Amino acid sequence: METVSRKNKMTKLALLSVSLLVVSGGAIAANIPAIKIAYPEIPLVFIELLTTIPSLSILATVLVSPRIGQKIGYKRTVLSGLWLVLLSGILPLVVNSFWVIFLSRISFGIGIGLFNPLLFLFASSLYQEHELSIMIGLQSAFEGIGGMLITFSVGRLLLVDWKLSFLVYGIVLPILFLFQWFVPDVQKEVSQADRAEPETNNLNAAGQKTVPIVMYVLLLMVLVTIYMSITVKITGFIQEGGYGDATAGSNLLALVGLGAMLAGFLFGRIHRWMKHYILPAAFLGFAFSLLLIGFSSTLLMTSIAVTLSGFSFRLVVPYLFNAINQDRTGRATRNTSLLLVGFNLGAAFAPLGVSLIEKVSFIPGTAGIFFFEAVVLLLLAGVSLLVFWRQRRVQIVEN
Repeated sequence: METVSRKNKMTKLALLSVSLLVVSGGAIAANIPAIKIAYPEIPLVFIELLTTIPSLSILATVLVSPRIGQKIGYKRTVLSGLWLVLLSGILPLVVNSFWVIFLSRISFGIGIGLFNPLLFLFASSLYQEHELSIMIGLQSAFEGIGGMLITFSVGRLLLVDWKLSFLVYGIVLPILFLFQWFVPDVQKEVSQADRAEPETNNLNAAGQKTVPIVMYVLLLMVLVTIYMSITVKITGFIQEGGYGDATAGSNLLALVGLGAMLAGFLFGRIHRWMKHYILPAAFLGFAFSLLLIGFSSTLLMTSIAVTLSGFSFRLVVPYLFNAINQDRTGRATRNTSLLLVGFNLGAAFAPLGVSLIEKVSFIPGTAGIFFFEAVVLLLLAGVSLLVFWRQRRVQIVEN
């Protein structure tokens, strides 16, 4: 019994360890100045693309990954993605051609796109209901941990040499072997589950009608844009306010990540307590955090606000992924891929979205962006409450 329990823990650890890599593509952002010096003949736009191109190339495989898994096996697909990330990640360490490095960053994103949607497939196949909610929350937390850990390691290695910083992607090797040894292949189980549930069944595990996936995708794109506005604008905002510098801005971004990690670790408990009301509560918390930022004139208040913003946002993300992976439509994997497309599109085009918000905001300046976004989130909180109240009334009438 103890051996089985230990094996189950190792399976969870192995599956969660892969999530450490999901947001690691942008971790080399600190390398840009050094790479610019090393390749003065390369236009700056292409050098800056080294940090963002993985997010775009993820889109090339995230939708087809489940189909590839059906053909060659889901575990083999994840392992293929991990090998691609490992080789692409460390390739800049041993090559000198900028364009080879550029192509390696593209293939790095393709590798992440291969395994990212399948992580939810494995979780929903190995765990059910509340345990699945806990796992999806932990996956979100491990994404944040991985992003911060790898970014910090890049910064340390950068002090030696910018090429050496790519050595951080060597972390993929132990993750690869953990997944190989401890995570079972779920291909047969998934195929049987998909056949057992007809696509015309629009009920989730709780017996409620599912929200159209296009609504979740659009919602996630909006939320990612709002979330990224903090990353893009917060340093300039505190500098304009005269109560912070670039170092303080960097610390604030770390607090955003801290709030996000806390949300991931606590998601299972919060979801069990609040259930579907977690969504309007998260919208309200997110709106309140943005109002605090807009009115803030001290680092303490801004620190509290950005931590709350990270916490609130990372309650919504696992909620959406948990909702579509708890349903019985047989389309959870496809819908997961669509959500990931929405997430990456929102992240890739966030600067354009933030610029548009600044133009339509009713208050000028950076504070106006945060106030406008807070109003949007308050409206979303109201709409989500009405939707859930209506669903509950329909359930009561039907029962």
